[in-house]
Amino acid sequence: MKIHKNEKGFTLVELMIVVAIIGILAAIAIPQFAAYRTRSINATAKSIAHNAKGSQADLNSELGCFGHSEAAAANLTANDAGAGVADSGLTPALAAPASATVAGARLAGTNAVTTKVFAVPFGIGANMVTQIVNSAITAGSCASGGCSYIIHAKATNGDTAYAMDSDVESLLYSVSNPTWTTAGAGLQATAVAAVDSLDDLNGVNGGGLPTNNWASAF
Repeated sequence: MKIHKNEKGFTLVELMIVVAIIGILAAIAIPQFAAYRTRSINATAKSIAHNAKGSQADLNSELGCFGHSEAAAANLTANDAGAGVADSGLTPALAAPASATVAGARLAGTNAVTTKVFAVPFGIGANMVTQIVNSAITAGSCASGGCSYIIHAKATNGDTAYAMDSDVESLLYSVSNPTWTTAGAGLQATAVAAVDSLDDLNGVNGGGLPTNNWASAF
């Protein structure tokens, strides 16, 4: 094989420059992609919070008060399994709404005045967490529409939790912590108890970092 004298390859310096450029581009692009992915994951939790608000309205129209989320998948019957944190990462069936024959996620509650128990289907989606709490229901308050609720929602791999208070319907609250994307399943944010006729979330501890408290997401 004849080799021409004018044939040349890349020099070591040229190769090192190319490698350095690729490294710089990767250092910029990878964090930006990770941040974009996290924002997309967080957006699903925001949607769950708004969907839960609609389900609470459906439940209230039938029951006369608001309900809570349940930690385990359940058929849509009158039985109330009790309040809990619905985590589809731990219980995959909670990703789908309950029906008369299929276990799934739902909101359930009891009217303290009429003793009526009722539930509505509410699917939270895959790898999502919700904790929906209602205020103490006492005779005379729930029947007059005085009870309230707080919705908490977070994606399992997200870094932001969202919350809505029925007493401040126009606001969506959030709290963020970068460790929540890797710390495992669960709501992770500090849930807040619901109290009638109060803004229960604004400025309250949410376990965030570097900003600790729940604050308006708008």
